[in-house]
Amino acid sequence: MSNPEYRLETRSAVLSEFVWGEGWNPQDDAFRQYYLHKQFPDLFGKEPILATADFVLGAHPANNRSLVSGVGVDSALIAYRINRADWSHIPGGVISGPSLVKPDYMELKKFPFLWYQTEYVIGGAATYIFDLLAAQALTAK
Repeated sequence: MSNPEYRLETRSAVLSEFVWGEGWNPQDDAFRQYYLHKQFPDLFGKEPILATADFVLGAHPANNRSLVSGVGVDSALIAYRINRADWSHIPGGVISGPSLVKPDYMELKKFPFLWYQTEYVIGGAATYIFDLLAAQALTAK
């Protein structure tokens, strides 16, 4: 019986049966990738930035739900926030996204108390806005 070590758990030192929502990490990586592409376009392509924008807007393995509340045909309209018991959302809020259930299954449920999937934070919205503007700038040329 093997016991593989999973290295995707970046938000917690606690080993668990799931990995926290993975929406914000790609957004943060795309933020850095944009500046690398801007300085070294021959070494760093623009594809990761465009792929991240697609991921946030719903092109991910869990389902086709957008991680941005109120954006897209099927968006995150139930989120963990200050009034989570009212099963509502804040338009433009960006949730943390699908979590990875070990070993390799992604899920994104509609339930406000799953804070590791549906939590709003300012950093998630800020990197989403930056990444979308970066994708727009890269495709406008």
